[in-house]
Formats: sequence, C-alpha cells, structure tokens
Amino acid sequence: MCTHASNNSHNTFLTDSPAKLIISNAIPAIASMMFMAFYQIVDGIMVGRRLGPEALASINLLYPIIALIVGLAVMIGTGGNTRLAVLLGAGKITQARQTLGLITLLGTILGILGGLGIYLFFPWIIRFLGASGNLAADAGDYLRSLSPFFTSMILLFILEQSVRNDGKPNLATIVMACAALLNIILDYLFLFIFDYGIVGAALATGISKSLGASFFIVYFIKKSLKNIPGLYFAYPKAVRETLKSISTNGSSEFFGSLAVGVTTWLFNYKLLLLAGSLGIAAFALVQFILMIASAIFMGIGAGIQPIISYNHGAKLNKRVWSIITQSIVASLIIAVALVIILQFSTIPLVSFFIKDHPEALRLTLEATEWIRWSIIFMPIGIIGSICFTSIEQAGPSILIALSRGLILTVIGLLVFSRLLGLTGIWLTPLFSEGGTAIITLVLINSWQIKYLRNQEDTFTCINYNNGS
Repeated sequence: MCTHASNNSHNTFLTDSPAKLIISNAIPAIASMMFMAFYQIVDGIMVGRRLGPEALASINLLYPIIALIVGLAVMIGTGGNTRLAVLLGAGKITQARQTLGLITLLGTILGILGGLGIYLFFPWIIRFLGASGNLAADAGDYLRSLSPFFTSMILLFILEQSVRNDGKPNLATIVMACAALLNIILDYLFLFIFDYGIVGAALATGISKSLGASFFIVYFIKKSLKNIPGLYFAYPKAVRETLKSISTNGSSEFFGSLAVGVTTWLFNYKLLLLAGSLGIAAFALVQFILMIASAIFMGIGAGIQPIISYNHGAKLNKRVWSIITQSIVASLIIAVALVIILQFSTIPLVSFFIKDHPEALRLTLEATEWIRWSIIFMPIGIIGSICFTSIEQAGPSILIALSRGLILTVIGLLVFSRLLGLTGIWLTPLFSEGGTAIITLVLINSWQIKYLRNQEDTFTCINYNNGS
C-alpha cells in the first residue's frame, strides 16, 4: 500500500478509479486528436474547393511514402513513451528522463534523414506511386514543400505524448488545438489570399506543426534548466537496452503504419483501374469522414496509455484489466452513435469538400454507405493494439496491427474487388475491421486468463522527485 507520493498527478494513476482516470485523461486526448483531425478535414475542404478533387487525389497518392516516415516516428514515440511511462510507474524517474532525451534525439535524426531522402529521390518516388500528368506535378510540389518540416512533425508527435506522460494532458491538448487553428488560418491565407496552390497547403501544415513542436521543446528545456520535478531532457544512458525496448514496444505501431501505406497504395491502384482519379478522390473524402471516428478512438487509446503503463509498471494488473474493458465498452457505444449520425449527415458532410463534381459526389456517397459500418468494429482493434503496447506485449500488438492494416485488408481487396468490382473495394474496410475485432477479443481474453487468475494487486510507495 502506498502511503506517500510526492507527485500527485502521477500518484492518481495508481489510486483513482478506472472510470475517473479514463474520463479525465481520455477527454483531453480525444480533444487533441479531434483538433488534429479537424484541421486535416478543413485542409481537405479548402484544397478540394479551391483546387478540385484531383489535388485531393494527389495528396492521397503520397500517403504510402509519408506512412513510412510516420511509422518510424510512431515507433519511436509510442515505444519510447510506453517505456517512459512504465519507468515512471516503477518510480525510476532518472531512467525516464534519459529515455525522453533519447527519443527526442532519435526523432530529430529521423526527420533530417527522411527530409533529405525525400528531397533527393522525389522524382523516382512520384513515378513509383504511378502518378502522371497533373497528379504527378501536384504530388511532387506537395512532397518537396513538406519534407523540410519532417523533423518538426515527428517531434510534435513524440513530445505531445511525453507531455501527457508528465501529467499535463490539458496542456498537450491546448498546444495541439493552437497548432490546428494556426494551420487552418494559414491554409486560408496561402490558398485563397496568396494563391500558392498545393504548395500553400504543405507550408501551412509544416509551419503550424513546427510551432507546436517548438513549444513542447521549450517546455522540457525550461524544466531541465530549473530542475522542476517530473519529466525533462536528460543525457541518454543505457542506449542499447532502451533502443531494444523502444523497437519492441513500438514495432506494432510501425508495422501498422507501414501496412496502411502499402494498402493505401493498393487501394489507389485498384481505384485507378476501376474508377480513375475521381475514385481516389472519393476514397480520400471517405477517409476524412473516417478520420473523425479514428480520432476519437485513438484519443481514448492515447489517454489510457500512460494510465495502463503506470499500473503495469506498478504490477496492478487487475486495474489494467478494468481500464481496458471499460475503455472498449465506452468506445463501442460511441461507435454505434457515430454510425447512426452518419446515416443522416453524409450528404452535407461530403458537400463541404467538393462542389460542381456530381460524379465525385456520387462515388463518395456510394463508398460511405458501405464503409461507415466498419466504424462499429474499429475501436476494438485500435484500442486493443494500444493496450498491448502499453503493457509491453509486442507480439499481440503486432498481430492486431498487421491484421487490421495489411493482412485482412489485402485479402479483402484482392478477393472482393474481383468478385464485386468497385463495391468490393468499399466492403474491404468492414471485412478488415470486423476480422481484427475478433482477433483482438481472443487475444485480450487470453491475456486476462493468463495474468489475472489468483493474482492480487499490490504496489509500493513511489517518490517521483528522485531517481532510482
């Protein structure tokens, strides 16, 4: 039994009720994810209305390449922050600070190398993606303009999670909201006032994310200089051991992101064959709609990640189980509500993005009618994968991520598109999310049987001001 803890924001992770913790941490995380989704949606609306559906298609074509960079960033961010939270839960504050320093350094190096690689090889990359004509020109302009900001984009993702692990979920949400608002303002200025075209959309994204990342860096540097309790940058030690932990814990997120890049390329390839560039534009618009649902479920996962990792580090597995089950139940209720809302709001939502393109509108409405049902199963796979990562169970997390992002999606695309044509493509997300949900529930139940039978929860007093 803990009789004293010097950092209340950390101690509550181990003592407050699971429901209270989920609400207090998930709501700011959901808000943060929603702000980021909102800016991407508004960005899509502005690009679509100002530059047309082909410009949207060109950005969507680039996702497989961006997914590679994002996947590595997610591996560092999720794997590193999971390790960091487990160390905090075990009272090892010095090692946690060293881990923060290491993942920040890794993110910086990755951003520099990724941006340089894109700049040097972008003509080959555009050809590899199958773009030609206006699609190739727009995609090339967007990618070249965005690549210098890769470091800022990666650090924003990594450090936002670190601020949440430091017990400041509201601060993280405020910064992400300000970055999203700035992106929207810059989108309007660059697209509608200065007429920078698709380059303006890339610059708006890069500048806003750079300012957000800069704030988080200053936040941790200030704590380092003033030796404020909690997390701050420290010189990395035990680098090899930490890298192993990061790569293991973050591998599922990396493979998941990389898999989505591969399947997006396959989706685009099939859609080009069956419906042309308007098919890709329709798919991009549906992804914007699904982004709202995904942001909510990712927000819940991001909110409970530090809670689960802290309790796992303190060996409170019964609390971990309670947090997981309550989060999934809450997410399923939200998922059903979203499907019902989409039944009545699809047309006005799609109309925001495009005008005077009846064929693109028809394709998007047809796609949404089928794909929206996948939302019901979506939270189980998303939250399940995050939960297994949070308790350092890389194997189940990788299986869930690959099933959802690659294996079931590829099977669905190849089989259903051959049998049902374009409708088969729209049915693939439902098949993928439904199959992943079944796999996830089996894995969660197996973990519950293995780790919770005849186990008592105990934990010891932790002092978060001092290292151990």
